[in-house]
Amino acid sequence: MAIVCSKPAFWALALGLAVAATAVRSQENSQPSLSIDLNALEQVNQACRLVFVATNTTGKAIDEMTLETVLFDAAGTVNRFALFDFKALPNGKTRVRQFDLPDTQCGSVGRILINGAASCKGPSLQGSECIDYLNLKSSSKTEIVG
Repeated sequence: MAIVCSKPAFWALALGLAVAATAVRSQENSQPSLSIDLNALEQVNQACRLVFVATNTTGKAIDEMTLETVLFDAAGTVNRFALFDFKALPNGKTRVRQFDLPDTQCGSVGRILINGAASCKGPSLQGSECIDYLNLKSSSKTEIVG
């Protein structure tokens, strides 16, 4: 059985679907978010360099953000605690931050846990937004959770 659709009906349907998709995308984009992507791990001599891409769409400027992290080895055992200072993250902007872990082989980092925020400051922040709006992802082979 074939479905017959006239050209005006087809274009009306296509336009309606495009408007609906735009509305959904706009609603998704309007949700406050602090996206942290563990983008890469690079071996630099005896240090493992962690590269993060941070995007602030919270609607608020973050003047200072330091995250408490826990690094687990490949076997799932806690290897170390570290503070990562992401510095200022202006609203609506993306920033790349990197942190070197001395005497660490990147292959030994199995997972990273964001344990909390040691610092989350900005002119209109209550102090919990850095965790409340946190959206974690990993573009690398290493998992990041929070």
